[in-house]
Order: sequence, then structure tokens, then C-alpha cells
Amino acid sequence: MTFKPRLWEPIAWILSAGNVVAAWFAARTGAETWHAMTHAVLAASFALWALHLRRLRNQAEPDAFMVERLHEIEARFAEFDQLHDVEARVAELEERLDFVERALVDARAREQLPPKD
Repeated sequence: MTFKPRLWEPIAWILSAGNVVAAWFAARTGAETWHAMTHAVLAASFALWALHLRRLRNQAEPDAFMVERLHEIEARFAEFDQLHDVEARVAELEERLDFVERALVDARAREQLPPKD
């Protein structure tokens, strides 16, 4: 079972708020200063822990924009891989076009020659 900061962060905030309220009640009587101070320290500790959990959660979850951008970059790299195949096909088509042009020039030159007797 893995530790889940997303689950524990609200629990830490609730514990912090509960200890703030408990510190207020304990300090109200005036006779329980150590009790009130203990709740205040616990409230601060739980608040710091909640902030730490938020930082952990934000580091663990990638930003949706960054994930989308990463997929876009991967798609472009895939297009670059296909670019070599396209270049080879264009070169082959250029060779064929040159052959057809030479054949047409030869055919037209033959038509212009006088017939052999």
C-alpha cells in the first residue's frame, strides 16, 4: 500500500483546525497554559505537515499542459522519423520524371526526323 498525500492533506488540515479550537478552549480558562500551548504546537505541526503533503502532491502529479505538450512533441518526433521515407520517395519520383522527360524529348525528336528510305 502506498502513501497517498492527496488523502492525508485534508486530514492534516482538519487536525490542525481542531487543535487551534482546542488551544483556544484550553487558553480560555487560563489555568491550563501548558495544555493550550501543546494544542498550539500540534496545530502548527499539522499545518506544516499539510503544506508538505501539498508540495509532495504537486510534484507527483504532472501538469496537464505539460503532459499535452509532451504528447505533441512525441508526435512531431514520429513525423521526423517518417521524413526520411518521404525524402527517398521524392528522390525516386524525380528520377522517374527525368526519365519520362527524356523519353518525350526522344519521341519528339524522332517525329521531326525525315523518314528513312
